[in-house]
Amino acid sequence: MYEYLALVPIILPIAGALLTYVLGRYSEKLQDIFIVAFAALLFVFNASYFVALREGILRPVTYGFMVLDAPGIFIGTLVAFIGTLVVFYSFVYKDRTHYDNTYFIMYFLLMGMMSGLASTYNVIVMLIFLEAATVISAVLILFGRTKKAIRATYVYLAISIVEVILVVTGAFILYNDAGTLDLNKLTAGAVSEGDMFLLAMLFFFGFGTKAGLLPLGIIWLPSAHSEAPPPISATMSGILIKASVVAMVKAIYPFYLISGVETLILVVIGFGVLNMLVGVIMALLSEDIKRLLAFHSISQMGYIIMGFGLATPAAVYGALFHITNHMLFKGCLFLITGALILRVNTRQIHRMGGLMKQMPLTGLCFLIASLAMSGVPLLNGFVSKELIYEGSVQAGYPVLFSAFGLDLTILGLVGWLTSILTFACLIHAFYVMFLGKPKEEFKDVKEPPLYMLLPILIMAGLCIVIGVYPDLVSGALEFAADALLALTHL
Repeated sequence: MYEYLALVPIILPIAGALLTYVLGRYSEKLQDIFIVAFAALLFVFNASYFVALREGILRPVTYGFMVLDAPGIFIGTLVAFIGTLVVFYSFVYKDRTHYDNTYFIMYFLLMGMMSGLASTYNVIVMLIFLEAATVISAVLILFGRTKKAIRATYVYLAISIVEVILVVTGAFILYNDAGTLDLNKLTAGAVSEGDMFLLAMLFFFGFGTKAGLLPLGIIWLPSAHSEAPPPISATMSGILIKASVVAMVKAIYPFYLISGVETLILVVIGFGVLNMLVGVIMALLSEDIKRLLAFHSISQMGYIIMGFGLATPAAVYGALFHITNHMLFKGCLFLITGALILRVNTRQIHRMGGLMKQMPLTGLCFLIASLAMSGVPLLNGFVSKELIYEGSVQAGYPVLFSAFGLDLTILGLVGWLTSILTFACLIHAFYVMFLGKPKEEFKDVKEPPLYMLLPILIMAGLCIVIGVYPDLVSGALEFAADALLALTHL
């Protein structure tokens, strides 16, 4: 009887989309209340189920190809959390005629597809959910209503063809060798040694591409994230690419049993490092604030990929922690760009200036989120990054030196370098936009509406709270990390 619970994280958002359509035909006010209340209900359900799993009150349930376990419900909880804030934030756009029922209907469908992507171990079902999420998010990108948004959507969909080819090829090989497409049902010796590395690479680049993995990630991600409406940018950067990276991890961890796994680990870590450095360098060269943040998404995903690649308890825990943290600080920054665009009607950093006086809360939140992403102590980004560095020590990398009680390997040094460059990039943007020379045309600018400001304040506040009190989420994250690590011991 309880097996049907495995379908709830997918069915509930779809039901929410249908009810949004129905209510929109009768009462806009009732629809508005329903949208936020239903998204909050999704968060309460997912968070409660996550707690029940961790406490042993409930066990993971399976229905067909769907599995409701710690990794899946973890992503589902984050999806519902950011979804609640984003739909509330999006009300500020409702006076624009093209932000009709379709926008909110598609957003609920996207929430369902992202939850489904993280709630299965079947590679073809994962691919179906990933491509469904891709199509839905492509429609939402088009709400930007610009020629650049249309071009970004074309590229976004075209890149999806590559990942489909890679994953489907891997699925054929996997089924031919093992007789199953469920990665959690693989047994030792089911896949030939010669095919294990090949399968790992096909799934790594197939699912990893939508997680922003280079080289294809740099082709689609900056344009798609920057041309989408700000709340959709926050969703795509905040959680869609994270659901994709969890799918990627599920698809490659069973192949960590390969003899000579060191080569596979080095490839995954190597691409993580590549993402970190290339992303932050491209961000430093960007003048458009949304493209700058999009390149930082590529860089920050490098930390997560590196952590998962190390596959040690601290590193996987740190990677999941960074998924949570990145959702908060990057989601906050993308929502702030929406507030800036609304008030000053530009995305160009050097066309702004002196906005701190008119928008002090917005400026303060931008600073907090920027420092959090830079890994400054007492903010959430510092905690997750240091856990990943600790994971590199657990993996056997030699400690080059210790600083402030922290042991640093070569990977830790690369992480610190990336953080320093991130700090320089974001503080420069903050200084120019908020502390630079005031522009005469912006003298009457004021803070954004409450619909925008409240989600921004919540996310910035949580960057501080989690940074000071990481134990508030550490137990849940360690629980999900243990479940993912178990895949390497199938």
